[in-house]
Amino acid sequence: MNLELGEDQKLLFETVDSAVGRGYAAGGRAEATESERGWNDGVWKTLAEMGIPGLVVAEEHGGAGAGPVEVYASLEAIGKHAAAEPLLDGAFLPAWLITSLGSDEQVAELLPALAEGTTIAVAHAEPGRPWSALPSVTAARADDGSVTLSGVKAPVRHADQAATLLVTAADGEQTRVYVVNAAADGITRSDGRSADWSRASQLELRSVPATPLGDGAANAVLRTVSARARVAVLGEAVGLMESGLAHTVEYLKTRKQFGVPLSTFQALVHRASDLYARVELARSMALWATAVLETYDDYGREVPAELDAIEAAADDAFVFVGDAATTAAEEIVQLHGGIGMTYESTVAHHAARLTAITESFGGVAAARRRAVASGSALTPPSALVNNADAVTAQ
Repeated sequence: MNLELGEDQKLLFETVDSAVGRGYAAGGRAEATESERGWNDGVWKTLAEMGIPGLVVAEEHGGAGAGPVEVYASLEAIGKHAAAEPLLDGAFLPAWLITSLGSDEQVAELLPALAEGTTIAVAHAEPGRPWSALPSVTAARADDGSVTLSGVKAPVRHADQAATLLVTAADGEQTRVYVVNAAADGITRSDGRSADWSRASQLELRSVPATPLGDGAANAVLRTVSARARVAVLGEAVGLMESGLAHTVEYLKTRKQFGVPLSTFQALVHRASDLYARVELARSMALWATAVLETYDDYGREVPAELDAIEAAADDAFVFVGDAATTAAEEIVQLHGGIGMTYESTVAHHAARLTAITESFGGVAAARRRAVASGSALTPPSALVNNADAVTAQ
């Protein structure tokens, strides 16, 4: 099947590519992750001026009201440069949660700030606990109706730069999302680095004041948002794999061994060729999942009726692209030899970020278990989504 971006999405990719590329020369990710904010602040300000953090925010709140394909295009451009800007974790992910769950007042207060480039950290992951499990962090409600949260969240990406947190917690047998002031009493934050050298924190919450995001349970919304995130991050993975391969091919052409370029060794050329084919297959799978999301999910306040189909596509694509990402990370490092393992090497940062992606939003292993249990792995993907007549005709 011929899956590719449309003309508008290609223009968006080129725009973000140009903006990010100016701030990410060789060694750009290392410099960005070591900075005070943990990303390139100049690049982030440029993206904010262009309205990129507000892509998924509705137009009435200062955003663009864009959909899955635009998200894919922008994140592929981020991945191309191994950029550290928290476009998904700090802008798109909280925007989806606020849009789906927030009251009118909360939406009006929080979304315009996101559209302008203010980041919000989502605290959902917990140590040793599956992504889809009921949180161990609990909500306690006082007689006056106030709510406090207690427990541990980790890793929370870029929590050190967020003034507002969206924290998931168990309210009985239901999961709810709460808005928390990052400077509130009762929060102990321990900052560190994740596998890709980006910032992440552990948050210990002890009776921390919190405000419910909306007035309903978030279980179905979290399933929807998690599926969106697993599809979205595939765009970044494809960008990372493609540019990592390009760096590797260039290295094979210029690095000499025994007086000749490495590209003259047939075994290395075959490995690079195999990696190219794997990257292109990963791109097709990522675009297919994006097309499924585009068909079934309007990024609105309602949980999509076809949530099971969305989750199945997200898991299938996440597993396939995740496996390709692992292979790409290994190959670009090995084909560079010893230099590929050093912090100063560009491809080392590509490999580190690809590895981190395979563990994000619950990880590839959990997605594979869900896919096997659902039986979706036995159903071939169709390019004819939303076209029942054509499927029947086959």
